[in-house]
Amino acid sequence: MRKVSSKRTQWLKQELAILEQEGILLRKQPMKSQFVSCLAAALLSMPVAAQGPKITIESMLNEMVDRQAISQFPSPTYRCLQASSYNRESVSPDLPGWFADSDGVSCIRTEEIDGRTEWVLMEDDGPGCVTRLWAVCFYYGLGNTTGANIKVYLDGAAEPVIHTNFFKLVQGQDFIKPPFADSTARAGDLYFPIPYARHCKITMDQRVFYNIINYRKYPQGTSVKTFTMADFDTTETLRNQVSAALMACADAQGDTVERNQTIDPGQTLSIDLPQGHHAVTQFEIRLNNKADLANLLRSVVLVATFDDTQTIWVPVGDFFCSVEKQRPYQMWERSVREDGTMVCRWVMPYRTQGRLSLNNLGQTPAEVEIKVVTDAYPWDSRSMHFYATWRMDDPYPTFPIFDWNFLEAKGKGVIVGDEWTVLNPSQGWWGEGDEKIYVDDDFDRNFPSHFGTGTEDYYGWAGGVVPTPKDEFSKPFLGNIIVGEPKSMGYNVCTRTRVLDAIPFQHRIKFDMEASCGTRSTSFFLQYAQTTYWYARPGVTHNRAPLPRMAAMALPRLKDLQQRIEAARTQQYAVAGAMEAELLTLNAQSESVQEDVEDIPVWGDISHGAMKNLWFEHPGDFADIKITEQFETSTLQMCAAVGQVCGVFDIYVNGVKKVSQDFCTDHAGMTTPLIRLGRNDPVDNAFTIRFVYQGKSPKARSNRKAYALGIDYFLLQNDVMTEK
Repeated sequence: MRKVSSKRTQWLKQELAILEQEGILLRKQPMKSQFVSCLAAALLSMPVAAQGPKITIESMLNEMVDRQAISQFPSPTYRCLQASSYNRESVSPDLPGWFADSDGVSCIRTEEIDGRTEWVLMEDDGPGCVTRLWAVCFYYGLGNTTGANIKVYLDGAAEPVIHTNFFKLVQGQDFIKPPFADSTARAGDLYFPIPYARHCKITMDQRVFYNIINYRKYPQGTSVKTFTMADFDTTETLRNQVSAALMACADAQGDTVERNQTIDPGQTLSIDLPQGHHAVTQFEIRLNNKADLANLLRSVVLVATFDDTQTIWVPVGDFFCSVEKQRPYQMWERSVREDGTMVCRWVMPYRTQGRLSLNNLGQTPAEVEIKVVTDAYPWDSRSMHFYATWRMDDPYPTFPIFDWNFLEAKGKGVIVGDEWTVLNPSQGWWGEGDEKIYVDDDFDRNFPSHFGTGTEDYYGWAGGVVPTPKDEFSKPFLGNIIVGEPKSMGYNVCTRTRVLDAIPFQHRIKFDMEASCGTRSTSFFLQYAQTTYWYARPGVTHNRAPLPRMAAMALPRLKDLQQRIEAARTQQYAVAGAMEAELLTLNAQSESVQEDVEDIPVWGDISHGAMKNLWFEHPGDFADIKITEQFETSTLQMCAAVGQVCGVFDIYVNGVKKVSQDFCTDHAGMTTPLIRLGRNDPVDNAFTIRFVYQGKSPKARSNRKAYALGIDYFLLQNDVMTEK
């Protein structure tokens, strides 16, 4: 028999002691006894040099489809980090620029390699593993779907191990095939693991454009086998097996309990789970009501209690991305079948006892079918309870922008997914906001380790046009499940599952999403609801209490939100679709240009009750306003103040002179008709409008040397939107 080192024996005894301490007693639980004996045999048979698991392509692929593994706190542990093209004007939540758009043109740096410029998107000193690559699959305009090449350099090598077209790679059109890389809506997502032992650098060979990269950072000393194409080729059989598992989503096997009954208003259906070390491995819910289904999806609430702790409190519709209606979809851990059966496959372990319940908080009896599958589970020092927490608030105005919190928790756990519901009252884009996720040490530096580029980007697809139901999709880890019609008006539901890109936290986590919209106005409202899926060790605390009033109320309807907006607009004049100039910051200006020196007199209404108030003294002085997130040729118009204190200006768009305008008139008012700035092509995803002061009109009158430019709003008509 091979001799086992004393250090290794001590380690084995510690592992077995943990199992016994956690309640896996050999004499009381024969099934667990067999598990521990097998574990001991496996540990003893391991090579002496391999006392910890080695991170390889194979180990990561196996982890991708191991539902039980994600219910265990990671070992070896890691930090999930993110690199993205977010706008670097965002430096602190306490400083201007925190909500800056134009999130597609920033990178770490540029560098010259063999006389060619490369844009560095991500760089990390290993050990680590790239777990997700996302890219918008048009390049500085919807007409260019070729874009740039991506290069992945590992462990300091002079030549990249991967060098190919970025868009083809993330859309599964290169050597990595679906479902590991696949197209969504105007974007692509790659989930194939790229491990590295010492270093990783990812670059583009043309100007940086919208991208997000998630990667694991392991502690120093973690054993990682660096990705090679030769190793990739040897994984063909395993890749096929994992691919089949991701696409098939086979039902779990185990002990089954089924109920079929009507839950009256105010009543509860509960299922007590087997005692001892077990886990829910799958459950299915179906609402058979033919009437009032939209309200029942919100008012029937899923509640779970494990080991005397309530860990789930979410309306069943929100849990399964079925708000107002049901759309069939299939993802790795949740699905809705054609017959309306909602299926959850997350493993939900417990140590002593558990209960699943359905509470009917509504006014209609709920005709429910529920099926719960359980199996034995070896609870130990790394095991975690499954949580699903829900938030909904009254409608929010879309200005001023703020960070809307999904979850804040203290303790030890892992974020494994989320769902985001938005009721949009008009045709147009509802989700400009970036995700901002703070983990552990991020709180000390007051900056998140995950800073995104837009809501749709976070959920794996891309904007560029206003979405329609044609943009609905579901992939193993991503889903744009419901898109309002027409053009996103109504309910919109996106979701994401995290497996290799799950986010562990050792002490604390805060998950925010910017409440930012294409229409920014104090009289324009959106209705949000949100679910976060996560695991945590016992003792965790969080900020998401049950919301029975919100779940019990009638499901908010489109017409209700529209009526609220109309009422708000009666209190203040606002031009529909206007980009309010007072909400736009100056991108550049001459030193002597001042804001808000004094009021600019007007006669008549000002949209939204305010305007951009600028004062110029020296001919040649200028001020720039930049309208970002633009991808198509568009027609621009503007409304400005006129009067005796107003000056003469040349107006340029992206460096091209459009008009010379004398804003001086005898009577103060607003420009009618609007000033036309013509059709313009975006430059770097933006329209930069420059106002150059030419001097005062002979009839101008001012109490000071300076003369005014008062900009009320811009109107932008996108060619793509016009075609639709």
